[in-house]
Amino acid sequence: MNERRLSIRTPVVAEVEVTSDLLGKIVARTQELSDGGAFIESDALRQLEVGTIVTLQAVGFPEEMPILEAEIVRKTSEGVGMKFLL
Repeated sequence: MNERRLSIRTPVVAEVEVTSDLLGKIVARTQELSDGGAFIESDALRQLEVGTIVTLQAVGFPEEMPILEAEIVRKTSEGVGMKFLL
C-alpha cells in the first residue's frame, strides 16, 4: 500500500463533537491524531460521503478546544479518516 501521509500518527483517544449538515452534531471518539488529520470511530459518520466537509471539536477538556474544519478522506468498517482543512 502506498503511504501518502505526511504526518506521524499517534494513538489518541478523545471525545469529539462532529457537526455535519446531514447528521447535525454527534459525539464520537478519536482513534489516532496527527498534525494533518484524525481517524474517528463512528458508525454514524460512515453514512457521510468521502469529500464531505465537517467541523470537529475535542470535548471534555478544562478549556474549550478550537473548532476545526475537516474533510472526510476515507471510510472503513470502524469509522472515517479526516484531513484537517487549515
